[in-house]
Amino acid sequence: MATIKDVAEKAGVSPATVSYVLNEARKVRPETEQRVLWAARELGYQPNTAARSLAVGHSSIIGLIVPDILNPFFPEIAKSFQSEAAVYGMETVTMDGNNDPQRTRNLVERLLGLQAPAIAFLTSQVDAPVKELIAKKGIFAAYLGFGSPGPKISNISIEQRQGIEEAVHHLEALGHRRVGFIGGPSDGVFSLRRKAIFLECAAAAGMETRVFDSDFTVQGGYFGCSRVLGGFDATAIMTANDLMAIGALHYAYDRQIPVPAALSVVGFDNINFAQFTQPALTTVAAPRAEIGRLAFQSLWSLMHDSPGGDYEVPTGLVIRQTTGPAPTS
Repeated sequence: MATIKDVAEKAGVSPATVSYVLNEARKVRPETEQRVLWAARELGYQPNTAARSLAVGHSSIIGLIVPDILNPFFPEIAKSFQSEAAVYGMETVTMDGNNDPQRTRNLVERLLGLQAPAIAFLTSQVDAPVKELIAKKGIFAAYLGFGSPGPKISNISIEQRQGIEEAVHHLEALGHRRVGFIGGPSDGVFSLRRKAIFLECAAAAGMETRVFDSDFTVQGGYFGCSRVLGGFDATAIMTANDLMAIGALHYAYDRQIPVPAALSVVGFDNINFAQFTQPALTTVAAPRAEIGRLAFQSLWSLMHDSPGGDYEVPTGLVIRQTTGPAPTS
């Protein structure tokens, strides 16, 4: 197995210079850096990651915390994040916060124990003590839609208004005037934002609405659909994510409500399963691979002395088969 000394001899430099290059501990001339990297590749040198962690004060592990690993929205983000990290020689530990602030705190402490230099939070369950701990330890952080850019903080936002506006205008053009909305948890940052934008757009379109807050699950969508339709003759329902839209489709099927002849359904996220529902789900698409890529890139930039940034990914309506003209009677 090749050693630092072997790499130094092949590159014609000192072992200390090899260490500086591989550990990014000190600037060297570009041509020297290239010789060292070439020699390491030629010899198949594998660094001692434990020793490197001691030398630079952190590991090559970056944390990624998601709120619910069973939600199909997050695995594609995690895959993109991990792929991007691998390009830069970093490893990723993906952890499930289970929508629990205490569990999220425990996960952060575990990542600190692993000397992770940076953490991406795709969950809003990050309380003030956790943020204070991260700041105190000098950890770089990227948040999804609820952070404020700072010296060691970046924020990735999903531009939700465009997609929701397109969805409401689509329903309006189809003649829908009574539209329900199944939202997420009433204390959730994302769900509150989506509900507020929907209500604003629906009001501008002159629609009568009924809203029920649920929990982003298929079961929550099923129950939410029953509550929205109880005593309210909605001809269309929009949900704050695709899982609840799938639940609404199941409720309509069980009650023999034909979709879209009697009820149109619109989701949000465009998870991979959305194209395979029967009928195929009309939904607002959020580019998950781009979210994962930006989450890593924002952390990488922070780790290399760039200021915190605010990044935004667009949304747009994908029209499939669950929306159609409003019934005339």
